[in-house]
Amino acid sequence: MSTADFLFEIGVEELPAAAAASALTQAVPLAIEAFAAHRITLEERAVSAWVSPRRIAIFAEAVPGVQEDEETVERGPAAAAAFDEEGRPTRAAEGFARAKGVPVADLQVREHQGREFVFAVHLSSGSPVPELLPDICRRILTGFLFPKTMRWDGSGFSFSRPVRWLVTKFGGRTIKFEAFGLTSGGSSRGHRFLSDGEAEIGSAGDYLDILESMSVMADQAERRRLITEGLAERAAAGGAVYSDPGGKLEEVLYLVEYPTVLAGSFGEEHLRLPDRVLITAMQSHQRYFPLIDKAGELLNGFLFVSNAGPEHSAAIIEGNERILEGRIEDAEFSFDKDLAKGIEAMNDGLTDVVYHRRLGTLADKTARLKRLVASLADELGIDEDAAGAAVTAAGLSKADLVSVMVQEFSDLEGYIGSVYARMEGYPGDVCEAIAEQYLPTSAGGELPRTIAGALLAIADKVDNIVGAWSVDEQPTGSRDPYGLRRAAVGIAAIAESFELDIDLLKLLSTGHQLYIEQKADVDRSAAIAGAMLDFAYDRMQGREVEQGMPVEVFEAARASGVGSPLRLLELARALDEFRADKLFENLHTAYFRCSKIAAKAGGDIPGEVDPSLFEHEAEGALLKQLEALEPRLEEAVERRDYAGALESASALREPVDRFFDDVLVMAEDERVRANRLALVSRVAALLLRLGNPILVAAAAGR
Repeated sequence: MSTADFLFEIGVEELPAAAAASALTQAVPLAIEAFAAHRITLEERAVSAWVSPRRIAIFAEAVPGVQEDEETVERGPAAAAAFDEEGRPTRAAEGFARAKGVPVADLQVREHQGREFVFAVHLSSGSPVPELLPDICRRILTGFLFPKTMRWDGSGFSFSRPVRWLVTKFGGRTIKFEAFGLTSGGSSRGHRFLSDGEAEIGSAGDYLDILESMSVMADQAERRRLITEGLAERAAAGGAVYSDPGGKLEEVLYLVEYPTVLAGSFGEEHLRLPDRVLITAMQSHQRYFPLIDKAGELLNGFLFVSNAGPEHSAAIIEGNERILEGRIEDAEFSFDKDLAKGIEAMNDGLTDVVYHRRLGTLADKTARLKRLVASLADELGIDEDAAGAAVTAAGLSKADLVSVMVQEFSDLEGYIGSVYARMEGYPGDVCEAIAEQYLPTSAGGELPRTIAGALLAIADKVDNIVGAWSVDEQPTGSRDPYGLRRAAVGIAAIAESFELDIDLLKLLSTGHQLYIEQKADVDRSAAIAGAMLDFAYDRMQGREVEQGMPVEVFEAARASGVGSPLRLLELARALDEFRADKLFENLHTAYFRCSKIAAKAGGDIPGEVDPSLFEHEAEGALLKQLEALEPRLEEAVERRDYAGALESASALREPVDRFFDDVLVMAEDERVRANRLALVSRVAALLLRLGNPILVAAAAGR
């Protein structure tokens, strides 16, 4: 069967970088699915997607020229009823064949569920693939999903940006069809400014070379190589290295079709500004790459990627230098104005800034943070110096929100406050904490490095969660305007990093009470603290499940009732490891037998076990081992030695099995029955402190 390469190019107005990156992840699966829907199998390794600002191209090697044949099978009567003893067709076979439109002689006998039946088999020959490509391409075109889309004509079709042309090639053959007001052809368009306009794609396999001849590097991998090599070479030529702290390369990759790396500079006098201010001015809007010398110092130079030809470099460099100079001058003006005002005066201005119409001002938030940090430090036994630094930092943490610099460059909030605090003589740990208060800013992102910063970051996240819940603005679906899901995961990550054994429910309740004391317009129900804890644990669970932990294992750990994110994570991981141990079966059996019988008793179980009511030696043996184990488990749990605790707890199986073998729990004597139920309930409650083994067993497939 002959094959040919396939090309489908969707030509668009300039795509946003995020939309281009999204299209790249969608294109290959969409193509494979569209061909499969027409009975054409494509190997994933044979399909490529190339995305640049003005085009999305899909290329598939060696696509079959003919669609796969299709066999339709319809079951008829049993073979014994369809043919007589001499093998002649009966009236049942003749009627079935007539109804299905096949000759009786073509009926096939096949086995189905252990019996033989006759089948009518219809074989449909595959159609030529070129005839199917219009439908396949329409399916691909309409399959892309973007967060924001546009409509530009009356067709009803929407896309990230208006679609202006379509190219479809099967080998050297151009496939023409209509789609949403466009006619697909064989002519593509080159670089908007550096090409003559259009060029015919002779064959699908020639696409990349033809586009390159029109000043378009369609393959994003090749563009990335050219950009990174160009940045490294330009930087090295000046005895420096380039940096990209804002990750702008991923954006620049989809902003150019013909990358040229150029170098510019700004006035050396501007280096008096903090490095991060200059870097933010370079990267936040302009997507420039700062240069660092061998000593790690920021230079007054930068690199950028142009989408124009080298012959225009001088004018392009001059324009970019002029733009950056203006932005740096704005930053300088803002910086000097803030210094003249001072961080204390900025802090005083927080009383005039509304944090939330129902939650008070930024000054109110600052007051809550100071109380939360102090409470957290006291609970954790943090030393006086670190606790004091954290409280002082909390008191200054929001001052820079009224600074001119943050109004100009919002990315600098927290950091610029730390700079102003340091310039006014505040201790280094206070300044570091102010800078670290928003960390981590993303899942798996950088965490605070100081204990003062960790306390402030946790307090800030707790206050945000409590505030949103208290005014019924918690996350819903994909909507999370305050970043509370990230905040919940951040609390756990910080607690784990610093080994902070936080009672999160208590901290959330404290935060809620602070809003009430400030007479904020909030829901005053004490029950919302539990809902917030569940939310935080749900987020932690999601993170662990994403990293490979079975959901049942994390839920088993949650069943222990542990209130510390640190302990919950450690217990869940210990359970996940212990479920593969041969001793897990002992733990599971002991808990299962005790919890099952205890559940039947409902709430009628006395709190104490009375040994005087024992009638069998097995009852005393179980109580003796239980009483010996309880303090050991208590000590192991206190030390967070969950692996050791689980191993020790598994030893209860032997006395539990002996108890159930020798003792009738549901005795006729009411007092004896209640006493035995109290004993097994005490065993179940002790084991549940280490999580629910039944849920763990579900994950283990037991």
